[in-house]
Amino acid sequence: MKFTNEIINTIKQFAIDNVEKHPNDIVCLLCSHFGITKPTAKKYIDELVDGKIVAPPKKGRYPAYHLLASVKELSYALADSLEEDVIWRKDFMPLLSDIKDNVLRAIQYSFTEMVNNVIDHSSAINMTVTMLKDAKKVQFYIYDDGIGIFNKIQKDLGLDNPKQSILELAKGKFTSDAKRHSGEGIFFTSRICDGFAIMSGNLRFLGHKGEDIIFEDKQMRSGTCVVFEMNRSSDVSITDIFNEYSDPDAQPSFFRTRIPVKLMEYEGEALLSRSQAKRLVNRFDRFLEVILDFGGVTEIGQAFADEIFRVFHNDYPDVHLILVNCSSNVKRMIAHVSVEYGQDVYNKDIKL
Repeated sequence: MKFTNEIINTIKQFAIDNVEKHPNDIVCLLCSHFGITKPTAKKYIDELVDGKIVAPPKKGRYPAYHLLASVKELSYALADSLEEDVIWRKDFMPLLSDIKDNVLRAIQYSFTEMVNNVIDHSSAINMTVTMLKDAKKVQFYIYDDGIGIFNKIQKDLGLDNPKQSILELAKGKFTSDAKRHSGEGIFFTSRICDGFAIMSGNLRFLGHKGEDIIFEDKQMRSGTCVVFEMNRSSDVSITDIFNEYSDPDAQPSFFRTRIPVKLMEYEGEALLSRSQAKRLVNRFDRFLEVILDFGGVTEIGQAFADEIFRVFHNDYPDVHLILVNCSSNVKRMIAHVSVEYGQDVYNKDIKL
């Protein structure tokens, strides 16, 4: 059977989208998914190899197919009075002419925000920017040899542990230079991009659309490395992302945030004390609406709940707390300390 160009392109795009997860059985996957023969599937993979989209297979049982990527890496001295928009426009944007407009705007926003953070906050001497582009995605690695972002936030806020810095980043609106910055860049970049990570010291923060995770590595890194990734096929709209955390008609500023409460559970530490709760609600008064995501949190203590849902709520009644993904134990404890938040206010239809 002779396929139309549309069907052939669909098969090839499926191969591009799945080859990284199926480097050794991509041919079999195409056969099972599209009901085509092995020679036909191999033919289309070979065409992707000939087009320098997929790397040639290795010999043997495990071909290890993978997407071929172009790499651009440049280093900059921060003493040279760098400007992030100039770096973008001169060094990287010309290499992305084949990226569709909405994805290009998302990359531009993320790039300029992250590079500006290095220029204004890192106290670094040098910055290296690496771009990898293949048929599926675009990745940026922005490394600086400065003080380290988690250490800087810990110092600026007087925190006991650099892990607490990650919680402040996840909240948004944190900046060490409020006159010149709004503290929104990392918050929105982590929600715009298809992948986002910050590595500094022995900590790794994976932030993505509110599903934020902390990892502790054995490897100790100097400075900071920020990684973000955009899929070519993404339908993201940066305007829509901004509007999810603001109301363009009633309240155009950044008034809503979402906090993964599980970030508080450092090394399995249970959420029991008032001090923990005070760290959690720190700077909540800068928002009108705070979505507390209790996903992965099985229980909380009476003092922890009381500090948030009675003491903080009484002190800041205009800050609306919305609760999502609460376990039955968490619900019971909140109901125990607060009549208002013990009502049916859980798991509202929040798209964030």
